[in-house]
Amino acid sequence: WQGLEIESATGLASNWVTLTTERAHTGTNALKCVAAPFDGRRASEADIEREGLRFVKGDDVWFSGWFWLEGGTESSSIFLWDLESTSLRNTPGRRLFLQNGEMVASDLGKWWTAKKFRAVAGAPKFPKDKWVEVKIHLRLSDGADGRMQVWQDGVKVLDEAGKTLPRARTVYDRMQVGLTANSGRSQAQTLFVDDVALSNRPL
Repeated sequence: WQGLEIESATGLASNWVTLTTERAHTGTNALKCVAAPFDGRRASEADIEREGLRFVKGDDVWFSGWFWLEGGTESSSIFLWDLESTSLRNTPGRRLFLQNGEMVASDLGKWWTAKKFRAVAGAPKFPKDKWVEVKIHLRLSDGADGRMQVWQDGVKVLDEAGKTLPRARTVYDRMQVGLTANSGRSQAQTLFVDDVALSNRPL
């Protein structure tokens, strides 16, 4: 990991990322991310990031991580995972977020004309107050042959075909994990993350 992304209009003290022994999926520590509500002007973010990646058209991307989202809040419109291109303006890329109803969804962030991917019919809400394994598979393409699949604890909750790259020559070179955005305007969010893996082969 190469850095933190912490943004908040109410001051950096309200958003933070730290290692904690409060709970862990395996081992002693997990990552704890806290993000204040969105104020309508400046993004609220609390995540870690890794740069220097190279995923291009035709590649497969596999991600696995364990997430614990604290309950007691309405969590639609929080973002959990971003795969981005730093060479394009506004760093567009496929993102995983919770849509209305707190089910997983994906957009091609900051690339407004691209199709949003929605959860399959009957998909469960994203679990809270427990560890849940999130697995993501992307087949990278700027056309209709792209694909995204998402599993929660081994259950497929999203499976869509369509654009997964902004442009044919786009290179995804950065991954962010945590509360990559809290778009909710009323409540702070707390998320724990553990056992993260990224590969070009199935995990």
